[in-house]
Amino acid sequence: MSAPNSTRASAPSKPSVASHWALSSLMLLAIGTAAAGLNSVIADVTWWFIIMTVAMLVLVAGATVRSFARRRIWPVVAAVVTAFAAITLIFAPGQSLLALIPTPDTVERFGQLQEAGGNSISTQSIPANADEGILFLLCVGIAAIAVAMDILAFAVRAPALTGLPLLVLLIVPSAVRPELENGFFFLLTASAWIAILLVRSPRPGRRVAVGIAAVAVTAGLIVPLALPPLASTTQTGGTAAGLSTGINPIITLGDDLRRGEASLALRYTSTDPDGLYLRLTALDDFSGRSWVTSNTDTIESNEVDAIGGPPGLGEAVPVTPVTTEVTVANILSRWLPAPYAPSSVSGLVGQWSWEPDALAIRTERSSARGQQYTVESLRIAPSIDQLVAAGTTLEPGFDRYLALPDDLPSVVGSTALEVTAGAATNYDKALALQDYFRGGEFFYSEDAPVENGYDGSGASVLEAFLAAKSGYCVHFSSAMASMARTLGIPARVAVGFTPGQGTVQDDGTTEYTVTTFNLHAWPELYFAGIGWVRFEPTPGRGFVPEFAPLAVDDPATPEVDESVPPPVPTVGPTTAPSLPPEEDPALNDPQSVGPGAASTPAPWWILVVAGLIALLVAPGVVRAVRRARRLQQVSDGSAAAAWDELRDTADDLGLRTDSGRTPRQLSDDLAPHLSARGAEALGRLRAALEAEAFAEHAGAPRAGDVRAVIASLRRTSGVRASLAATFAPRSLVARWLPEPARP
Repeated sequence: MSAPNSTRASAPSKPSVASHWALSSLMLLAIGTAAAGLNSVIADVTWWFIIMTVAMLVLVAGATVRSFARRRIWPVVAAVVTAFAAITLIFAPGQSLLALIPTPDTVERFGQLQEAGGNSISTQSIPANADEGILFLLCVGIAAIAVAMDILAFAVRAPALTGLPLLVLLIVPSAVRPELENGFFFLLTASAWIAILLVRSPRPGRRVAVGIAAVAVTAGLIVPLALPPLASTTQTGGTAAGLSTGINPIITLGDDLRRGEASLALRYTSTDPDGLYLRLTALDDFSGRSWVTSNTDTIESNEVDAIGGPPGLGEAVPVTPVTTEVTVANILSRWLPAPYAPSSVSGLVGQWSWEPDALAIRTERSSARGQQYTVESLRIAPSIDQLVAAGTTLEPGFDRYLALPDDLPSVVGSTALEVTAGAATNYDKALALQDYFRGGEFFYSEDAPVENGYDGSGASVLEAFLAAKSGYCVHFSSAMASMARTLGIPARVAVGFTPGQGTVQDDGTTEYTVTTFNLHAWPELYFAGIGWVRFEPTPGRGFVPEFAPLAVDDPATPEVDESVPPPVPTVGPTTAPSLPPEEDPALNDPQSVGPGAASTPAPWWILVVAGLIALLVAPGVVRAVRRARRLQQVSDGSAAAAWDELRDTADDLGLRTDSGRTPRQLSDDLAPHLSARGAEALGRLRAALEAEAFAEHAGAPRAGDVRAVIASLRRTSGVRASLAATFAPRSLVARWLPEPARP
């Protein structure tokens, strides 16, 4: 008979201090390679060094305490405390004690940064600048990943599960835009993960660990190829989530315009009888890839209760004061919808400021969503004589509004010269360009650019658009602004909403309802002594300014009357496609306005989190189903099923047993880990199994005894082993693991 010690289940050996540090170093390497894959969605590299500093501090703190602490909880506490201290030191030193200890002011500061980060994500283009808000979210996320990996590798002793937090980082680029996925960083991270398994696995099991890892990595590379592609965004960058989660001022309008149902954006009333275009911002920098705004610096001293006058406005130009009351629904944006030119805004929650050039109203720490505010603005109405009198004068400081990319197709400039031949003034040229697009040769289509591969606002798509003569507001506004610049006319692209659908209320006022179908972009051209003037080249959308009647009536846009200004709306001055109130659930159901509206798809991160949770609990679910089936077999009289379940439970808890052990030997292995009640239950089960094997009338086993033994084993094995048994049961892969060595 073997010595008693040789008959006991083998427990996992305690890793050395050196292996702890080696494993922590490999986890830091894996985090670094996975985070580097974010370079396709976040510009520059400074952010990477900052978040890696946070990850290093977290892992070093855990490893240091683990070197001398006897209880596994203390390294976890050290890692969490270090994470909070590091983030506090970086982002809220002035709101904390000794720049490290969080206070209520720190929590408030973190809330502001979280909101600012969310707004920045919704409004920036891709790749985004890692401003303070985004950097805060990155640091919090990387700290959480580092802590999670530390817990999984050491406290739970399930290093294979460290791949789950890494997966979160790896899928971010493809979740933002599928074509941003980079297999190179996936392979680097997978290699680091395999190294983690090798360091943490016992020597006999390393071959198995490598095999399992190789299968996982291969599946990670092949499975995505078999899955249907995600809907891609337009070429202009930014998110494609839509109004319910944010508007990107870089004109990612196509996805929203192509939605099958309207989503409520806002409602407003105004003293202007004709309805208003509501601007978000103006895009004045045309780098070639897309139109973007150059006004990225917030001037907090520019408070919105007193906004500066419109740039270039002369004293002789007629203006009319306008009061507009706005209630925003589903616009999560740092830019505020407001008519041009705003002079003051009241009623806003949060800190807002205005940009001097565009007169756009923006925030870094709040959002337009849910705001109720009043805008005082000026309706600028220059006469045709004043526009003509502006001539071709270019005022100092406006050269940047003429800048064009080097790769601008030559057809843009040649077409502009051809269309404006004979036009003497900038106003005449602007009218000629507008009439060119609205004169009947061009057609409005939201699908043609996508189907024919020229969607977006960049220089590369203009040639295809001018040839196809079909597109939507992004193409018309970008083309007219680019052509105006080739002619020496300062131009930019404004982003916002057409007036919407007007309904006369009982008190005689008109309330306008604005939906996603009213999303729009239009060109603004600058005239000396007048300022920025809106034009409308998109056929079938909005209305042409009163001073600029159409030269040719376009039968495709019968809503525009050349002889009279737009009438007071009863069904809205815009013919932008919209659903009638009685058919549009977004307009009738106030609960559909929120983020849970039925027409709003679930954000990608919810699907990711749900997938990760499903992946995490899947092994435990499979194991629970197997246990339930065996317990049913025990209730039906099978003692063998009881022993199969006990052997697997021992494996799950780290009490390795081989399949060749007899019931008596297995009982001896498990006895030291059982309470008195558990030992009695085990004895009855062994007797039932022996009776089943050798006696004609087998004693019936009881499922209750099996449960009693399992409960006793879990209690004596500790929390860590129980968690590992629940989420990463070893028995599911026991056939591929080597048998434990016995002397």
